[in-house]
Amino acid sequence: MKEEKYTCIIAARYKSSRFEGKPLHPIHGKPMILWVAEHANRANRVKEAIVATDDERIYTTVADAGFKAMYTSEDCPNGSARVAEAVNNLDDEWVFEMQGDQPMVTPDIIDDFIERSVAAIKKTNDIRVIIPFSEATPEHTASPDVVKVVVTKSNRLAFQTRLPIETGYRTLGLYFWHRDALNTFVSSDRSPVEIAEDSHPIRLYMNDIYVHGIKIQDTSWVEVDRPHQIQEVEEAMEKRGIV
Repeated sequence: MKEEKYTCIIAARYKSSRFEGKPLHPIHGKPMILWVAEHANRANRVKEAIVATDDERIYTTVADAGFKAMYTSEDCPNGSARVAEAVNNLDDEWVFEMQGDQPMVTPDIIDDFIERSVAAIKKTNDIRVIIPFSEATPEHTASPDVVKVVVTKSNRLAFQTRLPIETGYRTLGLYFWHRDALNTFVSSDRSPVEIAEDSHPIRLYMNDIYVHGIKIQDTSWVEVDRPHQIQEVEEAMEKRGIV
């Protein structure tokens, strides 16, 4: 953990099952993926941000805007698998993962998450993945689009689910990965639970990978999972002064 800055891989695919083409959907007149790329590139703790995609439209949009993009396989079943493929071309021990549907993750959020992740790893060497979490509102708990998470006293994440279970917390889709954990993740089979939940991080818990949680004091975080959330994000960005 000698490095202070880390590579950010932004996973983006066009053929999303819930919202096809969402990385290119305009948010306040700008393609969503460009908001994400811009925020990642402005973060002090990011040395390089790379959009990993299998779609020429996304690649061209990112490259034409002056950001770095790379092609990954069409066979990647989820964003983390796409990140794992991208990391094969890097020497990094730790890598930061974002998704292309997170226009509200500003540079200050990224820097705070990475700084606290580094501090946690220095304290507990067994940590292999770090994911942020925040308090879940009743609306979050009821929604199958929001992943609820069980958090232990030491902030270790024990399990997560889309079911309306009162865990008190929800996960947020950022990941700070040790490359060994990424390799274990992509080389492991999907369990029946992961398939039923349609939630790939469950594979981490099923393979006894140490997942640590970083608490974020924010219950208004919106990730674009479906078309109706575009308006929610635009309104939230206005309130926060992002636009």
